[in-house]
Amino acid sequence: MGYPSLACCLLCLVSLTSACYIQNCPLGGKRAVLDVDIRKCLPCGPNGRGRCFGPNICCSEELGCLISTLEALPCLEENRLPTPCQSGWKPCRNSGYCATQDLCCTTEDCFMDSTCNRPGSAFSKS
Repeated sequence: MGYPSLACCLLCLVSLTSACYIQNCPLGGKRAVLDVDIRKCLPCGPNGRGRCFGPNICCSEELGCLISTLEALPCLEENRLPTPCQSGWKPCRNSGYCATQDLCCTTEDCFMDSTCNRPGSAFSKS
């Protein structure tokens, strides 16, 4: 009787240790602490000029967003990192962030959004 309970607890612990981008982390999860520094997501795209928005999404001001392309492959590495990341400059839609002018991205898709209307670049090198 102890083994099924132990297996269930172990399964729950494993599910809590999976990686997530800041916009899809569960509320109250391991990344809910607000005093932790949120790093920028990994660079991607040609010459690393874009930023990852999801495991298959790479966005840059020059190219827009590339979804499920070779340029987005570095974004898969983000799932292996233990700390949360965030790209974009302001929240938009449901759990998305402005990726480029008039474009809002979640970890799964990008949408036209007129609230993303900041002039200049969304990605600063740091």
